[in-house]
Amino acid sequence: MPKSRRRVQSGGRQAVLPFAPCLLAFAFATAFAAGPADSIVAVVGDVVILSSQVEEAANFLRISTMDTTESDSALRHQVLQRMIDDQVLQEQAKTESVDVTNPEVDADVDASIAALKERFGGEDKFKEALAVEGLTEKDLRQRYQDDSRRKLLARKLLDKEGLTQIYISPAEAERFYNQSRDSIALVPGRAKLAHVLLPITPGPVAESLGQRKITEVMDVLARGGDFATVAGSFSGDKKTASKGGDWGWVEQPKLPPEYLLVLSQLKPGQVSPPFRTLEGYVTMRLEGRQGDKVRFRSILVAVPVTRADTLRVEKLAKSLRAKAAAGAPFDSLAREYSGDPATRDSGGYLGEFLIASLTPPFDKVVAGLDSGDISAPVLSDHGYHIIKVLSKQPERMMTYLEMQDGIRNYLYQRKLNERLQAFVGRISDKVFIRRYD
Repeated sequence: MPKSRRRVQSGGRQAVLPFAPCLLAFAFATAFAAGPADSIVAVVGDVVILSSQVEEAANFLRISTMDTTESDSALRHQVLQRMIDDQVLQEQAKTESVDVTNPEVDADVDASIAALKERFGGEDKFKEALAVEGLTEKDLRQRYQDDSRRKLLARKLLDKEGLTQIYISPAEAERFYNQSRDSIALVPGRAKLAHVLLPITPGPVAESLGQRKITEVMDVLARGGDFATVAGSFSGDKKTASKGGDWGWVEQPKLPPEYLLVLSQLKPGQVSPPFRTLEGYVTMRLEGRQGDKVRFRSILVAVPVTRADTLRVEKLAKSLRAKAAAGAPFDSLAREYSGDPATRDSGGYLGEFLIASLTPPFDKVVAGLDSGDISAPVLSDHGYHIIKVLSKQPERMMTYLEMQDGIRNYLYQRKLNERLQAFVGRISDKVFIRRYD
């Protein structure tokens, strides 16, 4: 392969290679065979970089940094530049006989995994995030090993050049804190919450009438009644009744969970048994499937909620709140009365939330409560909630003394990255680089 002295630019600026353990900056050592849709995106020396490698590294970078804002194209562009720079460093390491040991890599990987688990908020959430990406911790550890080896190689190259001797003065760190305090020192308020949910349900008379009517509808269908005709005559769904209950082709993820569950058990042409929803009783007939889309018809027998139903549930909510305020165990009340199946068995525990991320009406309610307080009944689309603040940490600003070590480390890493980029710029002229945009 002919040699060419050429420095690859990325949109007029050179990409930064962070040393922080949580940033996975580099490519993987072993190139794998290109699939039918694969292509070469760059050549560095004798090493080929494939689009599939860039895609895999970009996905890995996104989960490791928990980034949700960078566009896919921008992230791939950033990752490719890092992979090119990394390979330049690999070539230089070979030239200077620089290497790292397995114990060094293992220690760095352990630290990176531990930091990532902490950022996700614990082992369980960490595993959930891996599952979403189709990864295991073993996969992650292997990829961190590749990244750590490259990171340590880069550090040793800079050590050899005497570029890692960087001093951050206390005055420089404090000046950075004062300039950036509003964006780096704010600790958002957090609260652990529990609730008792009392859905507003129809009274027994309305419920009985709804059950009787859906039974009549099912009898008509069982005697051979045309589903579309019956829907047009009986369905209380104003959006679909005039179309014979036809929903048209709908993407399945957009449907309510109870609809998806029932439809998953039907074959085209089959009619479901009636089932209860918030609106009333529903029966459906599956018309067909196309990929992730489904077409069906439905008949809704509405069971309306009246003002009397709302007042009845409000009265119960006030009674339970009074019991809780008088000392009744909140978790016991939740287990006995709450209509939230996701939290009832755990005594109503909802979890820990950033106070600023709470939506109405809970944001204002929680803002006015302290740790241990129990709210008055709060009405939402789901019914009446009685909320207990289990613990609360108000928003606060961290002091310079609390942040000085982290700031000095950040400034050190930033300067080290600048030196690394300058170093890569110098040595890249010795390496053949071609990028296929």
